[in-house]
Amino acid sequence: MQAYRRHVGTAIALVLSLSAEAAHAAVTVENIEVDRFIESETIPVRVAASSPDDIYYVEAEFEGIIIELTPAEDGYFEGSFDLGELGGALPYGPHVLTVDAYSTFGDVGSAQRTLHRYAPPTLGWNVLPNGTLTAGQRFDAKCIPTPPYQCTSLRAEFRSADGDVTFWTDERWSQAGRLYLKESQWGDNYEIPSGRTYTLTIEASDGVGGISRTIGPIHVDRSPRLTVVQRAPGAILDFDATRFLVLDHHGRIGISERATQAVTWIETMPQGEGIAPLSAVYGALTPSGAVYQTMNGYIRSWVNGSRNAVARAARLDAVNGDTAVWTTNSDDWAVAHTLSTGTSRTIWFSTGSRSPFQADITASGGIYFGTYESGSIVGPGGSLFGDHEGNLQRPITDGTNVVGRWWDGRSSSSYLYTADGEEVFLGDSITSSSAGLLVHAGHAGFLKTDGAVNQVWLRTPDGEQHQISSFATSSQFDQTKLRVGHDGLSDAGEVLFLNDGKRYIGRPGGAPERISTSLGHGRWLDGSWYVTIGNTLFQVASAGGSPARLAATAAFAPEVGAEVLSTSFTGDELLDVPVSVRDLHEPDALPVSSDGAELTGDDADTGGDLAPAAAGCSASGPAGSPNGAAALAAALSGLLALARRSRPRS
Repeated sequence: MQAYRRHVGTAIALVLSLSAEAAHAAVTVENIEVDRFIESETIPVRVAASSPDDIYYVEAEFEGIIIELTPAEDGYFEGSFDLGELGGALPYGPHVLTVDAYSTFGDVGSAQRTLHRYAPPTLGWNVLPNGTLTAGQRFDAKCIPTPPYQCTSLRAEFRSADGDVTFWTDERWSQAGRLYLKESQWGDNYEIPSGRTYTLTIEASDGVGGISRTIGPIHVDRSPRLTVVQRAPGAILDFDATRFLVLDHHGRIGISERATQAVTWIETMPQGEGIAPLSAVYGALTPSGAVYQTMNGYIRSWVNGSRNAVARAARLDAVNGDTAVWTTNSDDWAVAHTLSTGTSRTIWFSTGSRSPFQADITASGGIYFGTYESGSIVGPGGSLFGDHEGNLQRPITDGTNVVGRWWDGRSSSSYLYTADGEEVFLGDSITSSSAGLLVHAGHAGFLKTDGAVNQVWLRTPDGEQHQISSFATSSQFDQTKLRVGHDGLSDAGEVLFLNDGKRYIGRPGGAPERISTSLGHGRWLDGSWYVTIGNTLFQVASAGGSPARLAATAAFAPEVGAEVLSTSFTGDELLDVPVSVRDLHEPDALPVSSDGAELTGDDADTGGDLAPAAAGCSASGPAGSPNGAAALAAALSGLLALARRSRPRS
């Protein structure tokens, strides 16, 4: 048919050439308007064709299909291919579109465009949003092309407030069109610095198109004293011996059974403009389920399989066992709520107050609270403890002793009150934070200034006081919302604290032992020290213990089941999550504004007691490499060593 039309055009041209007006001139085909990528069964085509003579005929050919392009306006011709005429699927790869235009004198102009039946490459990497890179684990990524295309570049960038790390490779190191990246390691030193929280962007190209994914937060802590116990299906908000309270990167909050890994999803958090980020969510496990704070100012509970509204325009302040205390965002009303019955009672009310209300709860449900409007801690039955100048900050109790701090604008004075009613002055510290006290099993941990910085001290049940730290910079306690004052002391009086981005365990008569970076949150539970970082629960190994390692049965992948670290995930399985991470180990005690602004900034790592559960929070998650990737990676080990890397920049 094409040949026939060309013969007709030639014949007409021969006739017209006899005319005195005949003048051969070039035919121009330009501005071919067509999608570069073929994504449907039709291909619309629009071209501009011009000649000093009239354009007689324009046709387009694609994979043996020929169509006539009809005149439109402004010298354009248009038409559409129906790929159904091919009788089968168009193969992936490049395909040539040809356009011919004929003038009335038989001149012909042609142009071609390359179109692609295209699918971008698949990205794989081994860490999920809220995931951790741990001791013995190196980051890896890969680009798997869609044949006949081949990956031409692969790049990973880890961005943090403390510095960025970028490394990449290109087609010179490809194997069967695939590209691989693996983090370099020199002895105990890794390319991605430990102790930082990153946002990860992975980009790959095949020379035709590309793909990019951004995920985070990604936490890196390769401390050898941390042994991975289990990975949860989301950031761990709280844990006990049998359960996790988790928040995944889809915004779903749920309870995961640690033994079976079964998850009960409670609610999906609303997200959008004007709503605080997911990092504003925190909560606690309870005997009957859980209680949690959403990012839009609601407090909800999960009691025996039923979700309940507790309060709105409110802030969850304290949780223990079956009791929760919340305040309105205006901080002029505080309520004690019994979770199992859904009943509430007012425990403080002051119209128009902007005084921060802060409480603590005993295992039996007794409530101790303080406000700036009173110089005394108020206990059960209206009992009063202490009466000092300054702003009274959050009181803490272990059911026997009560401790509190009063801030006078320059320093905080800490006091302990025994079961006999004795007042013991603990010391002054140069910080306004309320998170400067610990109390557990008769022991009290407190911050005390040496005149220049805050040091950690311990008071034992027999009344002896011991200095635990002697650093040149101020130490602080590893605190988090709903767990302030409770997680940093062991039964025997070991003290967990932070200094200069590192986590330590100290005890009387010995030098503090460094156990990890300051990421996440550490706590004492059921006879052991644990650290939660994102979706990962670690146990702290004893001094000189074995390095951290992941048990084969300890991993957990959202909605997939058990997973090992060598399992990679495609981009479709991971969400792009814009993240702003803050590592606040001493939660601010100042009042929450009426718009809930303070809630948005606290990336709370919370935990919970074993019997009367309390709360816990953090942010992290794992992943790995698909079937056959290990063999390919091994074959490429020599090439990978040559791949160019850029060193960390701070």
